[in-house]
Amino acid sequence: MATTFALYAAVQIAVPMWIRSHLAAADRTVLPIEPDGAPISIQDGDRQIVAHLEEVPGAWVTSQQTLNAAGQPASVPSSFADCLRTQSGPPTLQQVDRCIADLGALGYKQQVTYQPAGNFWALQWAETGLYLSLALALTGFCAWWIRRRVT
Repeated sequence: MATTFALYAAVQIAVPMWIRSHLAAADRTVLPIEPDGAPISIQDGDRQIVAHLEEVPGAWVTSQQTLNAAGQPASVPSSFADCLRTQSGPPTLQQVDRCIADLGALGYKQQVTYQPAGNFWALQWAETGLYLSLALALTGFCAWWIRRRVT
């Protein structure tokens, strides 16, 4: 019983975290980092930039990476964090726009990988097929195990 629960829990954790996003071909776009571009938010202090895809409604964003001017994955430079620092409280909107403009001038972009809303049913059917395959495999294993034990 404990083994069954452990396997069930493992599947319920593994499928959403590592498998589901790979069941259908994802789309990828590269967005320039600029004040008037795609809306972005600054997370993890000031070390991570997250772009929000408003032009793709219903998109399921699976990953984001900041790219440097050469198109290579890179972390946000420390100059960005220095630019956002203030003596009194959070930075103003104008200061944030200036820092984002500076980052864009350095050639930084945001690469966003996502599943478009049109992939919803393809993902649903693929995951259903995966679970049915696992159920059939488990049924076959149980039948084999019982026959082996009976004879």
